[in-house]
Amino acid sequence: MGTERAERDENDLRDGIVEVMARLVAGDQAAVWDLHDLAERDLARMVRAEARRIDVRISDEDVLDLTLDAAIDLAKLAPAWRPDGALPWVWARQRVNGLVHAHIGTFASELDDTHLDIVVPDPVPSMDRPRDVLRSLAARHPAAHRLDKRLDDTVTERDADIWLGVQLEKGAGNRSPAVTVAVDHDMRPDAVRKVVQRVGQRLEAVA
Repeated sequence: MGTERAERDENDLRDGIVEVMARLVAGDQAAVWDLHDLAERDLARMVRAEARRIDVRISDEDVLDLTLDAAIDLAKLAPAWRPDGALPWVWARQRVNGLVHAHIGTFASELDDTHLDIVVPDPVPSMDRPRDVLRSLAARHPAAHRLDKRLDDTVTERDADIWLGVQLEKGAGNRSPAVTVAVDHDMRPDAVRKVVQRVGQRLEAVA
């Protein structure tokens, strides 16, 4: 029963999102508020998760502001979003995370530490490229180092970035990872899938 209700709720949410995004594409700018109403809970969870990941505390008021900013950003991307793909905030997860980093960076740059006895750390840089994420992990984790080395030895930098991007999107629950990564690389989803297949085959060959 619980599973059926969850599936119903998700279907209702998707139907609402499809309708709202269609209104935005048609030029109904007021639909951004309806988009925020539908997405606020998930957006707030994403904002808090990214803030925790980089070890920064963020107030409830700032979370609300960022969910509003994210809804406005998603509204601008409405023409590129596909109803049969991931939900907009999953599809544009990097955009949402980027808003969190921009907010934290602005906050940190306004601190005046000349009268403080503590050292204020530099803002944590946003790693937009999946390849950069792997290289950061490779410095600390042997498994990540091995994967990084295999990618260096077998595929191009571009193909490695695409393959890693798809893996990250899958891990985030994106049901259409190729669609999201295709937008990031200005490619068609089927071309992304071919790259992923090619990289997977080469990694298997050297495993």
